[in-house]
Amino acid sequence: MKVNKNIELINEFLKHKQNAQRCSSHTIRAYKNDLIQYLNFIVDYRDYLIDTESKHIQYYLNHIGKTQISSKTMSRKLASIKSFYKYLANNKIINMNIARTIKSPKVSKRLPVFLTIKEIKNLLDYPYGNSLKDMRDKLILELFYSTGIRISELVQIKIKDIDFSSKLIKIKGKGNKERFVIFGNYMNIVLNEYMDKREMDEKLKESSFLFPGYFNRFDSDTFISTRTVFSIVKKYINKISNNEKLSPHSMRHSFATHLLEKGANLLSVKELLGHASLSSTQIYTHVEIEKLKSEYKKSHPHGQ
Repeated sequence: MKVNKNIELINEFLKHKQNAQRCSSHTIRAYKNDLIQYLNFIVDYRDYLIDTESKHIQYYLNHIGKTQISSKTMSRKLASIKSFYKYLANNKIINMNIARTIKSPKVSKRLPVFLTIKEIKNLLDYPYGNSLKDMRDKLILELFYSTGIRISELVQIKIKDIDFSSKLIKIKGKGNKERFVIFGNYMNIVLNEYMDKREMDEKLKESSFLFPGYFNRFDSDTFISTRTVFSIVKKYINKISNNEKLSPHSMRHSFATHLLEKGANLLSVKELLGHASLSSTQIYTHVEIEKLKSEYKKSHPHGQ
């Protein structure tokens, strides 16, 4: 009975996040995993989540802190717990938000990994072939670099969201926030070549998604999985680079870094990336500083 009661509370919280705050399925899944893991630990101390104290949350943080968990992951797990107890307090399920005063661990900001302009050129000029899958793969890579979108945003693009004449795509980002991204003539050519080829496939042309989730069979109107896109990007990146740290997100980093290198305004880059705050975008200024330091050490007589 106690397990059911606890699960019921977590499910009510998840429904609130999904319906009232319109969190994505990916975010809901992360909240659920974090809270179930927390619950599995807490039952050794309290039967019910509503009877826990702040010290029990601290016990849990100390417990997971002994593993190889990163400060970023720990910070996310604590954020899930804090959000859960805030929900319980706001809805009078508990008298006081016991997680309010618990501080999150400091998360060290790692410099983004990105491709050089030369590497991007080698990647996008790669001889892909003329099959529909080849054209799809080329467009996926071009989309990442031309627009800077996230992998979760790319897979959900619908054809109706693309304005071919104005070269704009309406994107649904984090928290279901919508924004427009821009693309240029080069991507427009790649996009139209793909669309022409796609229209020749009787099954695929019925899909509302730019990248349907099926290529050899017809099930339903689904979109391509993030795992498939990740594999596609890694496949081609590995052909032009030995850097194992490069990923689809590196394409987004490359987009932002190259814009700033060419003189783009930081606020404009923030809007294009769909960042909620400027602090998220400012990581790219560190890239420029590190580059300047390298140039200084290499070129100045007293730089060493």
